Amino acid sequence: MIQTLPRGRVVMTANEAAACAVMLARVQAIGCYPITPQTLIVERLADLVVGRDDIEYANLESEHSMFGYVIAAARAGVRTFTATSSQGLLYAHEQLHRASRERVPLVVVNVNRAVFAPWSIEPDLSDSMSQRDTGWIQLYCSSAQEVLDSILCAYRIAETAMLPVLVCAEGFLLSHTSEVLEIPDQDAVDAFIPALHPPQEWLLDPSNPRVFSALPEPKDYFAFQRDVAEALDDARGLIETVASEFTTHFQREKVAALELVGNPEADTALVAIGTIGDSAQELVADDDNLLVVRVHTYRPFPAAELASVLAGVSYLSVVDRAPGFGSLGPLGNDVLSLDLKRVKAAANFIGGLGGADVTPATLRWALQHTRSSTQSGGVAPVYVPEGV
Repeated sequence: MIQTLPRGRVVMTANEAAACAVMLARVQAIGCYPITPQTLIVERLADLVVGRDDIEYANLESEHSMFGYVIAAARAGVRTFTATSSQGLLYAHEQLHRASRERVPLVVVNVNRAVFAPWSIEPDLSDSMSQRDTGWIQLYCSSAQEVLDSILCAYRIAETAMLPVLVCAEGFLLSHTSEVLEIPDQDAVDAFIPALHPPQEWLLDPSNPRVFSALPEPKDYFAFQRDVAEALDDARGLIETVASEFTTHFQREKVAALELVGNPEADTALVAIGTIGDSAQELVADDDNLLVVRVHTYRPFPAAELASVLAGVSYLSVVDRAPGFGSLGPLGNDVLSLDLKRVKAAANFIGGLGGADVTPATLRWALQHTRSSTQSGGVAPVYVPEGV
């Protein structure tokens, strides 16, 4: 019996929202290897594809082969999807490099989970942050609604830029937490996401055999890598355009690179990503000298946009939910590399690892730490003390 998708205002988790978005996008091939806390996505998709002969649902033996399956399906001209978490994403690492360098328009959801060791199923961003240089566009969400909306946008972005997109959502905090969200009609999604038409010369076609990814001369290899870098650069404007068109089309605000909350003229700013960025917005009610910047598009990194919104800031706190062993955290390293001439004191805080709490009280402590500091750079991150 074919199940119908819900419509309008519903209550569901981010995992369920992801499954609905995938079906609304009319995906034709789904690769599956369940891993906590992503499992509910592929379980729900398994329910939704029952009785459908227009969707291939493949159970694979590992995350590595799962990525190989969706890459191959995409190269045949089919819209694809898969999802993973933590060790699964790490196991597929070499396939991530392959997908971006072969310019494969994949959309993948990563439900963020801490990585081994020690063993943990709790959330942090170590898994996807460690893949930041693989050439994938990375979008980090702070709600189930943003997960659904970002997946719909991701297909537009991926298939226009011919680059893979990783949509990230923190495990349990989003994947297993229910909220009210809006699911659009199929006709509205069809009007927003056109049919997939990749370049003919890029497709795998048995009737027209070609050699792909053969051994090139060094100068040709370099040219391929430069093309990926230029495509990521070009995607900056594309992400902005798609978000704007989404807002107009669905009459619902869609964040592109950054979400700004608070006083744009404040001399103190807090920059964060994912649910910590959402929690930080609670602080502005009691602090009229604070600007909270939530980074949604982490790759390509929105350097120009951040430099602009932080140009007048004197005190800057950057909060990471992933470590950068031997260096600043991933987000902190990127943000504090900007040429912010007016910053008097800046600090990079590492918190929330393995699901440790990051509450508004934690973030107030971080702000106070920065405001009382005289250090303008920061050669080492500040790991949030236990109990803060």
